[in-house]
Amino acid sequence: MASTPHGNNVVSLDAHARARARPTPQECAAILAQCRELARTRLAVALGIALERAEEDLFALAEAARDAESQGLHLELRSQARARRPALEAAFGRELLAAWNARVKSGGVIDPVGGAPLCLELVDDEVLEHGLAVKAMAARLGEACEGELGALTRRIGHLLGKPELAEADNPAGAHSLCAALEAAASEALEGGRKARLALLRALEPSLALELRRLCQDLNADLVARQVLPEVKPAYRRNPAPPPRPAAQAGTAASDVHAALVELLGALAPPGAAGAGGLAPATRGFVRTLTALQQPGATEASAAEAIANVIRDLKAAPQSAALPNLDAMTIDIVAMLFDFVFEDRQIPPAVKALLARLQIPVLKVALIDRAFFSSRAHPARQLLDRLARAAIGLDETSARGEATLAKLGHVVGRVLAEFDDELALFSELAAEMEAFLAGQDEAEEAIVARTVRLVEERERREIARILAEDEVDRRLAAREWVPEAVRAMLGDAWVRTLAKAHVEHGEGSEPWRSLVITMDELLWSVEPKTRAEDRRRLVAGIPALVASLQSGLVRAGVDEAMREAFLGALVDCHAEAVKSGLKGTAMPERLRARPEPPTATAAPALERETVPAGDIQVEEIRLRSPRGAAPVRNVFTRTGIWTNVQRYTWVEFRREGAPALRARLTWISPAKGVYLFTNSTASAAISVSPEALAEQMRRGEARIVDDAPLVDRAVDAVMASLRDRAA
Repeated sequence: MASTPHGNNVVSLDAHARARARPTPQECAAILAQCRELARTRLAVALGIALERAEEDLFALAEAARDAESQGLHLELRSQARARRPALEAAFGRELLAAWNARVKSGGVIDPVGGAPLCLELVDDEVLEHGLAVKAMAARLGEACEGELGALTRRIGHLLGKPELAEADNPAGAHSLCAALEAAASEALEGGRKARLALLRALEPSLALELRRLCQDLNADLVARQVLPEVKPAYRRNPAPPPRPAAQAGTAASDVHAALVELLGALAPPGAAGAGGLAPATRGFVRTLTALQQPGATEASAAEAIANVIRDLKAAPQSAALPNLDAMTIDIVAMLFDFVFEDRQIPPAVKALLARLQIPVLKVALIDRAFFSSRAHPARQLLDRLARAAIGLDETSARGEATLAKLGHVVGRVLAEFDDELALFSELAAEMEAFLAGQDEAEEAIVARTVRLVEERERREIARILAEDEVDRRLAAREWVPEAVRAMLGDAWVRTLAKAHVEHGEGSEPWRSLVITMDELLWSVEPKTRAEDRRRLVAGIPALVASLQSGLVRAGVDEAMREAFLGALVDCHAEAVKSGLKGTAMPERLRARPEPPTATAAPALERETVPAGDIQVEEIRLRSPRGAAPVRNVFTRTGIWTNVQRYTWVEFRREGAPALRARLTWISPAKGVYLFTNSTASAAISVSPEALAEQMRRGEARIVDDAPLVDRAVDAVMASLRDRAA
C-alpha cells in the first residue's frame, strides 16, 4: 500500500480535530432542545398511528385466543386504547419530555421502568418480570435501529459532554421511549401490568420503524451541524447465523443443499446418492475444471460471453461417472447462474464477468456444500459483493470504468489462483469490501455537497408556499381587488415576500413591512365613501408608491413593467374615489373577477436540474394547482406507499436518457424530501415522497431489490423446483 504524504496526514488530523470540536454550552443546549422537540413531535405522531394499527392487532389476537380470559383481556384493552387514547397521548407527551430531561440532567443509568433508581430491596416477582419485559422491548427497539442509534448516542453524548454515554442514557433512545410509554400506559389505562405489557407489545412494531427513522433524521441533522460528522452508523451486512453446537454444524450447513437435492430428485430418475467426502470420480472432475478455469481457457466472443457453460460440462464424458448427488449439484449451480443471467439488477458487462466464474463456483459447490446455506461462506460473500458493486454502475463514467476494472481484476485472480483453497475467496471478499467502503466515502462527499443545495432549495420552496398563503388569504377575503392589483400580488409580490422570508425569516422587519404595504395597497383600491378615507388615500399615495417600487425592484420586475403597474394603479385609485363619491360599484373592468369553478386538476410532476459543483441534481416535485390543498399523501390516488428506508436503491427512468439507479442517502428533517445519490454516476435526485409515489404509479421509478445475489438466486431456484414438482 502506498504511503500517504505527511502533509496529507496533517490536514486530515486538523480536519478531524475541527470536526470533533464541541460547540459552546449555549449552542449545545439549543441543539439538544431542537432535537428534543423533533423527537417529541415525531414520536407523538407515531404513537397515534401505532394505536390505530394496534386496535386491529388486538382484535385479531382476541379472535385467535384459546381461552376466555385472554380473549377478554385483548378486547378490553382494545376498547380502552380507543376510549382513553387522548389521555394516553397526552400522558405520553409529558412522560417523554420528563424522560428526556431526566437523561439530559442525570449522569447515571436510569432504569427504564418508571425511571426509579436501583436499590437493594425485595421486588415482587410480577414487578420484576414486568420490568424485564419492558427492558427486553427497549433492547429490541434498539436493535431495530441498527447502527443509527449507536451513532446518535455518540453525538448526543458529545453535546452533553459525556463521550462514554450509554445507549440506555440516550434521551432520544429506545429506553427513554419505553420509559415514557410504560409510565403513560400506567397513568392512562385501567388494568394491571399484564394489560399494559400486552398494549406495549402491540405498539412495538410501529414504534420500532419510527424510532429508526427518527434516529436517521437526527443523525442527518447533527451531521449537518458538524456534530461528529466522521462518526458512521455501524450496519451489520449479512450477519452470520448464531453458532451451533459442533455436533450439528455439518448437518445444518447442508440443509439448503439437501432441500434443493430433494426437490431436484423428485424431477429426476432415482440413482445412488453419494455421501461423505469427494468420490474419486468427483476429484478427477474437479481437476478437469481447474484446467478449464485458467484465464483464456473459457474466453468467448462478446455474443457468447453471457452463456451457461455448466450444462455443457454436465454433458461431457468426464461427468458420466459422477455420483448422483454431485451430478445434481451441477444442475443446481447451473440453475443459479440461469437466475444470475436473467437478473435485471445486474448490468450486462457485470454478467459477462460473473459468467467467467461459473467453473470456480461449481468447484466450490462440489468441494463445500455449505456454499448453499451459509451466508458467511467466503465464495458466496465475494459473489454478493461483486453484485453489490454493480447495482448503481454507470459504465459511461470514469468511476464506472474504474469499478468494472476492479471487478475484472478480482475475477482474473480467481481464475488464475483458485485451486481448492477457499482462503482466496476470503481475501478477495475483504478486498471488495474495502473497495465498496471507498465508494461509500465518495458517495458521502456527494451527499455533503448536495444536501446544502437541497436544503437551500427547500427553504425557498417553504418561503414561496408561505408567501402565496399570505397573499391568497387576503385576496380571498376581499371583493374589491382590481385585476392589475390581483395579478401583481399573485406574482411579483409573492416573489418579494419569499425572498424576504429566505433572507430574514417570517416575522422579520422586512417581511412585516412588505405585508403592511400589501394591506395598504388593498385598502387603497377599495371604494372611498368617507371624506376622511379619501384624504388618507391622497396623503398616503407617495409613501405607498415608494414602498411598491422598492418591493417590485426586489422581485426583479423591470422598469417598464413597474411603470405599467403604477400607471394602472393611478386608474384604480381614481375609480376608488369616484365609486365612493357616487356610491356605485366599481366598474367591471377593474373589479376582481373570480374564476369559474373547474374540475380539480391532478397534481403535476415538475422537474428541474440544478448544478451542485460537478454534480447535476434533478429536483422532482408534485405541484398542486395554486390555491388547491397541498398533496400530503397520495396513497389513496396512487395505491403506493413511499415510506422508503435509507440506503434503498431506486431506478429512475427518464425520457430520452438512460435509466439512473441511485440510493436513498438523506431524508430532509424539514419536509421529508428524499435525496438519492450515485457515487459512480456523479448524479443526484431530490424528490418528495409524494412525487416518488406518482413516479412509481406511472412506471417511471421502481425499487431495486438489493438483497444479496446468492440469497435471491437460491430462493428463486427453490421456488422453481417446487413449482415443477407440484
